[in-house]
Amino acid sequence: MDFESMHAAKISHKVISIDSIKIAYREAGEYGNPILLLLHGFPSSSHMFRNVIPKLSKHFHVIAPDLPAFGFSDVPSLETFSYTFENYATIVTHFMEKLKINKASFYLFDYGAPILMRLLIKRPEIIEMLIFQNGNIYTEGVGNVLKEVSELYKKDDFENYSKLKSFFEFDYTKWEYTNGTQDISNIAPEAYFLDQFLMEREGVKTIQMEIKRDYSSNVALYPVWQDFLKNLQPVTLIVWGENDQVFKKEGAEMLGKNLVDSKLLFYPTGHFALEEFGNDIADEIITYWYLNF
Repeated sequence: MDFESMHAAKISHKVISIDSIKIAYREAGEYGNPILLLLHGFPSSSHMFRNVIPKLSKHFHVIAPDLPAFGFSDVPSLETFSYTFENYATIVTHFMEKLKINKASFYLFDYGAPILMRLLIKRPEIIEMLIFQNGNIYTEGVGNVLKEVSELYKKDDFENYSKLKSFFEFDYTKWEYTNGTQDISNIAPEAYFLDQFLMEREGVKTIQMEIKRDYSSNVALYPVWQDFLKNLQPVTLIVWGENDQVFKKEGAEMLGKNLVDSKLLFYPTGHFALEEFGNDIADEIITYWYLNF
């Protein structure tokens, strides 16, 4: 490996205070390069981007934060922090302001999609390119898992609470990584073990249940976000694990239909498509950038 490649592959693990909360983030690539902000979802963290950051950082200034109560960021209590998607959007907005990010491309995955859509609809001028990866904004894309969880929240009793808890235990965390994959041996077990280890911290499961409860606020905004993107028509790459049962391929198809100049690619894998096809997806991001800018 030459010096330039070695330098580009260096990843810094940093911490910054945002609204009195310590936010951990990964950063790589040259200052002055186009900024690419990678935002994780549930139950993951910036760790999910570990395999693609080295390649992407040769072309982009890559920044990947951990949301509060995820990864290695602080876990403020429910009494001091509102665990809603709207408040997460505020935190990410303030994070970007503190890092003086005024223009960027965005990777929208899982929870990261509704969080970033809340931000982008208020600041469309900040968008260079969007990359949707199993980050849904269409009811057609909502899988049975979220539908089941939504129903469980409608009745507050011990039986439903017990069922809800199972979505925050190890078996489910592992399922999110392994379901629909081409070859389960391609999935690094440390990914789901780390996620669950961090979930087991005091109070985190209760917090995660509150975040999941708030997901319905995203569904209510789906039509608003759809109209926003349809009118703006930003440069958009859609890369999707087609076997995902959390956010189905129909959501990707609707997104591709409404963004007329977008590029849509399906991969024979599940929700965490980067685990099996990270190298291919990173190549597509780089290629699509240079085709459009």
